[in-house]
Amino acid sequence: MRLLRRRSQARRERAVAGQMHLVAAELAAHVRAGRTLAQAIGDVTEDMPEPARSELTVTAAAIGLGMPPTEALAGLRGGPDASVLASAVAVQLRVGGDLATLLDGLAEALVERDAQRRAAEVATAQARATARMVAAMPLASVLGLALIDSSALAALVGSPLGLGSLAASGAATAAGLAVIGKLAAVAP
Repeated sequence: MRLLRRRSQARRERAVAGQMHLVAAELAAHVRAGRTLAQAIGDVTEDMPEPARSELTVTAAAIGLGMPPTEALAGLRGGPDASVLASAVAVQLRVGGDLATLLDGLAEALVERDAQRRAAEVATAQARATARMVAAMPLASVLGLALIDSSALAALVGSPLGLGSLAASGAATAAGLAVIGKLAAVAP
């Protein structure tokens, strides 16, 4: 149950991260129109699709209760993209400058980063597919042996040498999958 909850939260965080460029662009538009950052966050909440809307609603509520906007933005659950947004705004408010221009640049950078991430996923798709096929081969071989010659399978499973071979094959397959998974992984 806990694993399903974690997976659901991770999926939601990825969805919010995928909308962070929209959040940055909308915040830039509202700040450029003369709104304060706190007002812009409240206004942007209504314009965003889910799940970013829910996250921004929590952020706007925290600001409404007196939390500084930079601290409220730091609480956004949108992965590294939300952290970049919160950090950029905090630094800008500390040192000064044009917040709208910063947010526009950040929105463009997040879009570009997402495009590069998708390109990397496409480039590593063949390696991931090959890994799945290679991992399925030992199991397919054992199933094929069961269909073709069940007595050979019984001998394989019935002897210590056969069980050792199956265990070694499984360990080598798992190690290969782990290595290929690390090589083909695309950072978020």
